[in-house]
Amino acid sequence: MRLKCNKESQRLQGLHLQIDFYTQMIFNIEKGTLKKQFPFEQVKSCEDNDGLRFVISFHGHQDYELEAACMEDKETILRIFSEILQMQKNGLMSPVKTFVKKNAFSDVILEGLLERLDNMSNKWVKYLVKVKRDELIFYCSQKLVPEKISLNLSDCEVNSGTYHSIPTFSIHCTGNNYIFRIPLNEQNNSLERTILMRDDWIAILQELCQNKHQCPLPDGKAAASEDLEMNKEEEIYSQPKTKCLKQGDTSQIYEEVPLQHLVLENHTSSETAATKMKLGLTASPQVSAPCPILPPPLPVHHRTFTPSPTQIKTKAFHWNIVPQEKINKSIWGQNSAQKKIDTQRILHQFQNNDFSCVLESDITKQSNILLDKKIAHNFNIVLKHFHMEPEQLKEKLLIIRECDGGLSDEQLTNLRRYVPTAKDRSMYLGYKGSPAELHIVDRFMLQMCKIPDLCLRLDTLLAIRELPMYMKDLHPLILQNIKACKQLLHSQAFPTVLSYILAMGNCLNETTGKRKAMGFQLSTLTKMSQLVSKEKSFTFLHALVEQILLQEPDLAKFSQELTEFEAVPGASVKGLNAEVDVLSKQLETVDQYRKSFKSKVHKSSTSEEQFLKELKEIIERYGIQHMELTKKATEMKKLYTELLQKFGEGEDQDSQELFGWISSFIKEFKSAYLDIRPSH
Repeated sequence: MRLKCNKESQRLQGLHLQIDFYTQMIFNIEKGTLKKQFPFEQVKSCEDNDGLRFVISFHGHQDYELEAACMEDKETILRIFSEILQMQKNGLMSPVKTFVKKNAFSDVILEGLLERLDNMSNKWVKYLVKVKRDELIFYCSQKLVPEKISLNLSDCEVNSGTYHSIPTFSIHCTGNNYIFRIPLNEQNNSLERTILMRDDWIAILQELCQNKHQCPLPDGKAAASEDLEMNKEEEIYSQPKTKCLKQGDTSQIYEEVPLQHLVLENHTSSETAATKMKLGLTASPQVSAPCPILPPPLPVHHRTFTPSPTQIKTKAFHWNIVPQEKINKSIWGQNSAQKKIDTQRILHQFQNNDFSCVLESDITKQSNILLDKKIAHNFNIVLKHFHMEPEQLKEKLLIIRECDGGLSDEQLTNLRRYVPTAKDRSMYLGYKGSPAELHIVDRFMLQMCKIPDLCLRLDTLLAIRELPMYMKDLHPLILQNIKACKQLLHSQAFPTVLSYILAMGNCLNETTGKRKAMGFQLSTLTKMSQLVSKEKSFTFLHALVEQILLQEPDLAKFSQELTEFEAVPGASVKGLNAEVDVLSKQLETVDQYRKSFKSKVHKSSTSEEQFLKELKEIIERYGIQHMELTKKATEMKKLYTELLQKFGEGEDQDSQELFGWISSFIKEFKSAYLDIRPSH
C-alpha cells in the first residue's frame, strides 16, 4: 500500500509504519532502521479528509498528513486506527504497561506523574515517581524545599484503596504510609480510566516488591465494578472535571523520536497476522551528463529570425541583490560598464519551452473547467513539468523505464496524487463535447479516466523503479548484521570481559546487602562510565581496564574480534525483515497486475505486448534476487535469536539498540585504556 506524506519542500521519503497490537506500539522504519515509535495511547485521532487524504494526530507530536494509494487502502487504515481509538475509549490499553514494556531493559522501568496526599496540609501534591527494579523514588518541586524520597521496594507493601471516594493506592514502608492517586489529564478523564491505571501501578509495584504478605489486587473487573459503585453519584476529584493538567503534566513521559513504506502488523497472542502497508519511496537520484566546455552553435533556423527580447519567454534567474547603499564601496560600484554578451544565445538557451504559455497562471478565474477549481489549480502547476500532449499519456504509461522515454519518478508520483475519483470518472467519461475544447487540465484528466486500473499501473511502475534501489540497499545491511551476530557468537574474549564485569559488580554489591547476581543484561554496559570512584575522573570502566591489565593483559584487545562494532550497525533485524517482507509484497503486486492487465487486453498493441514482456522479465529477475535476500534475512534472524539466547536477553530486544550498547562500550573501553596507558 502506497501512501504519501505531505510535507512542504521535502521530497518523498521511504518509510514503514509498523503497528504491533501485541505490544501496543507503532514503529516507524526507514530502510531497516527504527526511526520513531509511538505507544497506542499516544494516538489522538485519525481524521478523514478529501479524496485519498487523511490525518493522524498524536499527543505531544506534530500531525501527519497522508495520502493513500487507493480508497481501499484508506478505508483499511482508518478502520485500524478506529480500533485503536476504540481500545482507548474502552480502557483496553494501558499506558503504564506500555511504558514498562518499552523500558523493560532500562534502569527506570516505570515513570509518571502522580499526586500524593500530604499528611500535614491534607492536600494533593504532584510528585514525579520513578520505579526501578529494587527502588522507588519520588520527587516534588512544588514545595519551598524540593523533596526527594527513596524507598527500598523489598521493604514495601502496596495496596489499593479509596480516600473520600477517590481511587488510590498506598505504599507502606518502615512505619510510613504514602497515599497516591492518578492525576486528571486529557488522556485520563474518567473514573473507569483512573481505576484501570491505578490497578496497573499496583500490579507492577506488587510484582517488584515480591512480598507474599501483601493484600492481593482484586480481579480487575470486580475491582472496577466495586469502585464504580462506591463513586456512582460522586465526583472523582474535588476540582471540576473540565480542569486538566498544564502542558507537560502527563501521567507518562513520551519520547520524542523522529515516520515512513507503511507496514501495519496485527499481532495476536497466538499468531501474527501482518497487514503491510507501504508509504511513498524516495525516487532514485538523477545524474546529469557533464556540460560541454564550448557551447554548440545555434540551429540554422534560429539565425533566420531574430525575435525581440519581449517576444521570448525565459526562465527567471533568482538571486540575492546587493543593497544599494553597499554598491559604491563594493566591487559592483568600481566598474559600471556593461559586459558585452550574446543575448540571443542566452535567450535561446534558457527559453521556457514548458506549458506555461498554454496553462493559465490563475486557473481559479476559468469558468469552463470541469475539475474542482482548487484541485485544478494545483494540478495545473504540476502539469507544467509534463512536456507532452495529454493524448500521449496512455503510451507513456506503457514504457517502464524513463531512459526509454517513460515518465520520471516525480511525474509518476504527481499523477498518483491526482488520480481521478469515481465521481471524476463519471463526469469525464460522460463528456460529449470535443476534447480539444477542454482546458489542458481537463484534457489530462479525461485521458487518465480512460486508462483502466490507473492506480495499479502507477503503483506498479513506481514499485519497479524502486526494486533495484531497495535490493541494493538492503543486501549489505543484512550482511552486516549477519557478520555482527557471528562475531558475537564466536568471540571468546568478549564473554570473558563480561565475566570480569560480573565479578567486580558482585564485589561492590556484596557490601551493600544485595544478593549475588548470576548474570547481567548488556544494557548494563552503558552504565559503567557513570559509576565514579573517590577520584571523580576514575570510573568503574577504568577499574575494569585496570583489572584486565593486571590479570589478562591480552584480553584488553578483545575488540579485535568485534570489528563490525567499530561503527554502530545502522539497521535492526526486525526492521530489515519487515523491509524484505514488503519487497515480497511488491513483487506479488506487480505479478498480479501483469496477470490482470493480460486478461483485460484482447488485441494487444505492440507497446502493450512489449509492456507485458518486460513485466514478466522483471518479475523473474528480481524474484531470483528476492529469494536470495530472503535466505539471508532468515539466516540473520536465526543467528540473532541464538545470540539473544547466549547472552540471556529478552526475545523482543531490538538488535539496533543492543548492538549500539556494545559499540559504545568498545569505544569507551578504548578511551579508558588510553587514560590508564596513554603511551599505547
